[in-house]
Amino acid sequence: MTRRKLLIALITVLTLALTAVVTDIATGFITGDRTQAPSAAPRPGGPPAAAPTAAPEAGNTGGAGGTPVTGETPAAFVAPDEKARYVGTSDDGRFTIAVVVWATRAIAHVTDGAADEAWLSGTAGGSALLLTGEDGEAVFHGTVKDGSLTGTASRGSWKAAFTLPAVEAPAGLYRAAGQVGQERVTLGLIVRPDGSQTGIQWTGGTPRPAPGWDLDGSTVTFGGTELRVEAVAPDDV
Repeated sequence: MTRRKLLIALITVLTLALTAVVTDIATGFITGDRTQAPSAAPRPGGPPAAAPTAAPEAGNTGGAGGTPVTGETPAAFVAPDEKARYVGTSDDGRFTIAVVVWATRAIAHVTDGAADEAWLSGTAGGSALLLTGEDGEAVFHGTVKDGSLTGTASRGSWKAAFTLPAVEAPAGLYRAAGQVGQERVTLGLIVRPDGSQTGIQWTGGTPRPAPGWDLDGSTVTFGGTELRVEAVAPDDV
């Protein structure tokens, strides 16, 4: 073989080898770029994935002016075995009225929030209520229809017609009583669905508007003494 032929053969072999090397490098680069494996799972002990943020719980509403009441409704807000409660205003706007119904008993409270009020109790049967006051002068007639209580309440010189919607705690009818110094203090308090309140406090036989009740707690303060507020029960009146 001549030197020229030998040189040509050597160049050809080197060219083929170089081409193969370049091809392998290019192929490997392209394949690695297009078939990249997914990221590995976190190693044990690493930070866990963030949990979805829970939606905030809706708080109950209540308190003066509709201030939200946090947490669950206190047990004092509901008397055992209640069937229904109704709260509203008389048709003439003079009185605030609350009624609580159990299986066979019912209690109603009618008040102007200043000096006049009536507590009534009696039987509950079917859709009709017939309640009377302890003095025999106050009378309450009511009929439940379509989720509302409609009727009249009267005592002495006044008579009030009403239509009261059904409500849920903390709206309702409450009482508090206790000894403050040398005097016995009692109060009745009606709480509306928006948290506003109407009631009368009696101290030594003298009426005055009841103090405001913070629905986040279960007491009212009078003369530095805390009085426990509780939902009315069937034997309270």
